[in-house]
Amino acid sequence: MKTQNRRRFIGQSAALAAMPTFGLFIGGSVRASRSPNERPTFAVIGCGGQGTGDGRRATAFGDVKAVCDVDSAHADYAKAAYTRRMSEQGRQVAIDVYEDYREVLSRDDIDAVICGTVDHWHVKISAEALRAGKDVYCEKPLTLTVDEGRVITKVAAETDRIIQVGTQQRSDERFLQAVYLAHSGRLGKIRKVTVGLNHNPFSKPLPAVAPPKTLNWELWKGPTADVPYRFLQNGKDGQTLVRTLGDGSINASNCHQEFRWWLEYSGGKMTDWGAHHVDIAQWIIDQCGPGQGPLSIKPIMVEARVPFDEHGNPTLDDRYNAPHRFTVQAMFPDDVVMEITSEGRNGILVEGTSGRIFVNRGTISGKPIEDLATQPLPSDWLEEYYDGPIVEHVNNFFNCIASRRRPASDVWTHVQSINTCHLSNIAIRLNREISWDAATGQIKGDPVATAMLLREPRSGYELNL
Repeated sequence: MKTQNRRRFIGQSAALAAMPTFGLFIGGSVRASRSPNERPTFAVIGCGGQGTGDGRRATAFGDVKAVCDVDSAHADYAKAAYTRRMSEQGRQVAIDVYEDYREVLSRDDIDAVICGTVDHWHVKISAEALRAGKDVYCEKPLTLTVDEGRVITKVAAETDRIIQVGTQQRSDERFLQAVYLAHSGRLGKIRKVTVGLNHNPFSKPLPAVAPPKTLNWELWKGPTADVPYRFLQNGKDGQTLVRTLGDGSINASNCHQEFRWWLEYSGGKMTDWGAHHVDIAQWIIDQCGPGQGPLSIKPIMVEARVPFDEHGNPTLDDRYNAPHRFTVQAMFPDDVVMEITSEGRNGILVEGTSGRIFVNRGTISGKPIEDLATQPLPSDWLEEYYDGPIVEHVNNFFNCIASRRRPASDVWTHVQSINTCHLSNIAIRLNREISWDAATGQIKGDPVATAMLLREPRSGYELNL
């Protein structure tokens, strides 16, 4: 069996010498004053839909002590939701509300932080939380650039804290089964993996308007450029903008959940869904360890509603600018092709010389799956890929807080797969092939593309490490 599981790949690279292994003690004790029977305490920073949902699930395993958001409406809603949830559990916990995350990190009575902010705040908050001695659950994608991946892996290694990425498909048996089938040879030699992510929406021009009174727009922008808040409300018929956007949105803005379609703050579907599917696909082809990754990425089809200049920057600043449609081919060692596309069905199609399977959040199918009726998997197959019985992803994080074991979705493997997404976006924006040296973490022979690996933060929002 050619299996490169989460334990086995650790011994294959000298670069991992300082990296904690999955299933082994990581170190970094939790708050020394807490008794063994006391529940861990946590704070939620970024209380939008995803962050609040993560925190709601976390109340089953720990006590929430604080919520923090640059929009007071989000913070107030989260406090009320958590107070109600804790009361239903028979627990009365005082929850403090903050606008500035640094006030949360300064508290020595908080063990862990759930970071559910917009993408451009993830690494700054997570890295500073690790330095402050907190364990971190951060929503995906963890990084906004390749350079941020270098920063967060360095801090994670130096602090020995638990950091779990919110790529919950690593706590989903369907995806783990797909990885096992590929690694156990039941698909033969893997030739191609197709990753379907769906289209990015596009918008009409959005006018600059005053931000909501509850929103601190300056703090929301944080390390990104100083630009006006933009918002366009749907027409009275409720149809005009929806048809234009194509994603069912009622309103359009450059803030809150709509930030995903602005390359200044995120990476569109390439990093939104790619953080999940490219991660599993890269694990399937044994390319999820440090120093691994694509050899080159070539755009096959790009449809951008907003043009890009010669440096890959959008030329319009008043509308969604993530390319609407795209297909790229990433070449990996052993002539394995990964096609990442906005077309077709959302999910992962794995094609090998002996069979193929398709997997997404509702399905795992193909003849190798049908063959399990007569050729079942070994009873202990899951032990290769998950430390104990599969649990909900936030539950896995709290289990690791207690055990100090490496979580299901760790920072090192996540950075390798999200780098593929970042590089794909660079190739799309420049509309040309780029070559990547995974061992050195550099783009070969392309100064313009290399410059896109890094974004300088706005003055006053530099990393405080």
